[in-house]
Amino acid sequence: MKRVLCLICALALLIFPAQVYAMELPDGQKVKILTAEEAERLYYELASREVIQPKTDLGVCDICISESNGELIVVYSTTCRGIAEKIGVRNMTLQQKKGLLWKEVVLRSEYSENTDAYFGGFILEAPEIGGKYRVKGTHYIIKDSVETSRYAETDTYVMPDK
Repeated sequence: MKRVLCLICALALLIFPAQVYAMELPDGQKVKILTAEEAERLYYELASREVIQPKTDLGVCDICISESNGELIVVYSTTCRGIAEKIGVRNMTLQQKKGLLWKEVVLRSEYSENTDAYFGGFILEAPEIGGKYRVKGTHYIIKDSVETSRYAETDTYVMPDK
C-alpha cells in the first residue's frame, strides 16, 4: 500500500511540479529538493532516531530537521484518516537565525491529491556550521470539501561541526 501511495505521490509531483522560492543563499549554499521517495526514506530513518516532533490534529503531521554528511535535511509528512481531496503543506519555511532575526532560506507549498499521506522535503547543501535553523509551516488536508490545518514549528537546530 505504501509503495502504491509513494508511486501516486511521485506521479503527482511530476504532473503538478512544485515551485521553490529561495532567498539568496550565503557562502555557496545550495538546496536539493527531495523526491517523495527520498523524503519518505529519510523520514523513517530520522523517525527511528526519535528526532521527529509530532503534531497530531490531522492524523500525524511531522517535521524533522537533522544533519547528515554535512548537509541539513528537512523532511515533513502529513497524514489523513481516510482519503483527502488535497493533502500537503503550505508555507513550509526553513529559516536561519541572523543576529536577532530569522531569515527565510527556503519556502515550499506543495500537495498531493486523492491520497491519505503526503511526504516532502529538501536538503540544504553546505549549511553554516554552528548556524541556527528552524522550520515552520502549515500542514493541511481538504476532505469532503472541508479544510483542516495545523501550524507546526521545530525547535532551533544548531548545525553541528562535521
